[in-house]
Amino acid sequence: MGGVAAGLGLWGERAQAQGVPRRETGVLSGTEFDLEIEETLVNFTGAPRFAHAVNRSIPAPILRWTEGDIVTLRVSNRLADDYASIHWHGILLPANMDGVPGLSFNGIAPGETYVYRFTVKQGGTYWYHSHSAFQEQLGLYGALIIEPREPEPFRYDREHV
Repeated sequence: MGGVAAGLGLWGERAQAQGVPRRETGVLSGTEFDLEIEETLVNFTGAPRFAHAVNRSIPAPILRWTEGDIVTLRVSNRLADDYASIHWHGILLPANMDGVPGLSFNGIAPGETYVYRFTVKQGGTYWYHSHSAFQEQLGLYGALIIEPREPEPFRYDREHV
């Protein structure tokens, strides 16, 4: 598969850092999360390139929350020179938790950790991504699945992200 296939979401598995044993980090559930943003070497096309990963994964791990819970996300910036951020796209939350540098906070300096903490007010499927430089395009993005507090009025066999 070439670069076009990757853009269409046809990869069979997540990108992992080169030389690192494959481990299943695809889904993180609960109310407490530790996320590390770091540069990692990936190879999608036969030419190694640096990308920005979360917990050594591109896309970043799927985060599963439950409506009504208070979530705490400790986001550590392990990038050498760049400020980082995570924006919780479409999530209803206080402005200082929105993750937009220069608007809702200053960004996360290299070597620093920012603690996002807020009440999850809705259910649904959303995504999270960086609002710093071109980090989103370099791999810093992931899915959010928020379970509703009350059971859905319908049944399904499987979710797909």
